[in-house]
Amino acid sequence: MEFLSDEWYLAANSALKGLDVGDVNIVLAHVSELQSHYIVVADGTASVEREAHHADVTLRQPSDTAEAIREGSLSALTAIQEGLITVEGDIACLMAAKPALDAVDRALSSLSK
Repeated sequence: MEFLSDEWYLAANSALKGLDVGDVNIVLAHVSELQSHYIVVADGTASVEREAHHADVTLRQPSDTAEAIREGSLSALTAIQEGLITVEGDIACLMAAKPALDAVDRALSSLSK
């Protein structure tokens, strides 16, 4: 299944259905030169959307970096440390949302297998 295809969005949101994300509220934008998507965690639910939202945090990265992270050959932390990902916005909000975003990542990781 192609990443960010209609089929992927359906599968991603199905995987996120019923996920316990607590009382976290954050919109995280993933932006590359080719595509963007938004992880929305609000009101106890999580979803992945393609429509633009006002993001609390934006991660800007080249497409090859995003692909390497998705494939697991590069960690997001390493990419940030090496300057391959630019982080913009409310870092405190991002850190507070880490457990919920980790749960989202685990749920979505099954889609790349």
